Amino acid sequence: MHNSERRESVDLGFEEEDIKLAELMIQKVKTTLEFLYFLMLHKKNVSYTVLLLSADKLKLEHLLTTWKRKTDILVEIDKKSNVYILICQNTDKEGGKKYGEILISNITMQNRSKVYCVQTQILNTAYTVQEVIFTILKKYIHIKSENKHNEVCFTELKYEEYKDVIYNI
Repeated sequence: MHNSERRESVDLGFEEEDIKLAELMIQKVKTTLEFLYFLMLHKKNVSYTVLLLSADKLKLEHLLTTWKRKTDILVEIDKKSNVYILICQNTDKEGGKKYGEILISNITMQNRSKVYCVQTQILNTAYTVQEVIFTILKKYIHIKSENKHNEVCFTELKYEEYKDVIYNI
């Protein structure tokens, strides 16, 4: 493989932009999710749906602020790249999907923009906040690379059991 081929290969890993987006997501949404986890531990029947939204031709900040409900938490992840997270309290998977579809419809009516939307539902605190963030981001990177726009793409938090390795010395 020549140097130019290596630089153009997409199989090498994530792009720098994606890694920086992960850093921003951790910085900007971690404390909010930690507090929501605290609430989940102290209240019964609490769940959250998280929507990650971006659009290529239309600034979302004003629109999402206008359309969100009082109980929704809007977090600007990257103003330059137009990436936002909307955390919807007491919203199940179907409600989150419908809400995402309404938002996408409203955004595309404003402008012929490509909207990328990832949704996940947090039912309990079995996953770390980082796992939640990275699962959403992994799906977002995937749908952007596949050009799956103007639809709500659900990603499920999955428990993967890691086996401990015991070394005999």
